[in-house]
Amino acid sequence: MLHLIYDGQCGFCRRALAAALRVDINGRLRLHDATHREYVHGEFPELAGADFDNAMFAVDEDRRVTRGFFAFRRVAWESPLTWPLLLLFYLPGAGVVGSRLYAWVARNRRRFGCESDICELPRPPRR
Repeated sequence: MLHLIYDGQCGFCRRALAAALRVDINGRLRLHDATHREYVHGEFPELAGADFDNAMFAVDEDRRVTRGFFAFRRVAWESPLTWPLLLLFYLPGAGVVGSRLYAWVARNRRRFGCESDICELPRPPRR
């Protein structure tokens, strides 16, 4: 069982996870909407202080937590239909490139169809 904690107000996030559920032929994924903070923190105390506006989190059966790209990569392990993606996710440098790409998508999710104001994340200060 893999628990995915995500921003339930984000239309892009909901659609992406709906796609993950469609390929979850073994029924291993469980979704939890992070907008229900009390429930999420009660079920997953290891996520205290987690920034659900910027990333999805995965919690496995051993209570190991992964975030963002690494949570997405963890999802790929759960269905034989997504195992071919693992070749890409474990290429040298995939963690660095994947993390940056995931962060860019999270910052720009309105471009990908998120209709909610929650998708307008503040830009980090320029250096």
